[in-house]
Amino acid sequence: MNKTRPIRIQFRVTPEELRMIEQKQAESKIISREVFLRKLVLEGQILMLDIPEMREISALLGSCTGSLNQIAKRVNITGRLYENDLKETKACLGQIMEGFRAVCQHLSDLQT
Repeated sequence: MNKTRPIRIQFRVTPEELRMIEQKQAESKIISREVFLRKLVLEGQILMLDIPEMREISALLGSCTGSLNQIAKRVNITGRLYENDLKETKACLGQIMEGFRAVCQHLSDLQT
């Protein structure tokens, strides 16, 4: 028995309603039906955003982080910072900013 949530609520649905609940739950990517239904009832809606630019930003951040680590190692060993390293870092940060602007635009479009 769940000690933090001791009260159980049950309700009946038709097969079609169950199919619709399962479909919406799958779209939400929330694995637990209990968590899905609780969130839906308590928060009023479940908003799942699929913004491709977010995946791109994540990949770019990983790439930038790796590049910055390599630059830091090189600077620690040689004591020199190369202009080409700065150019690559600026370019990477520029791509991240472009992606961030695109995400902001997507979110802005959702409000209208």
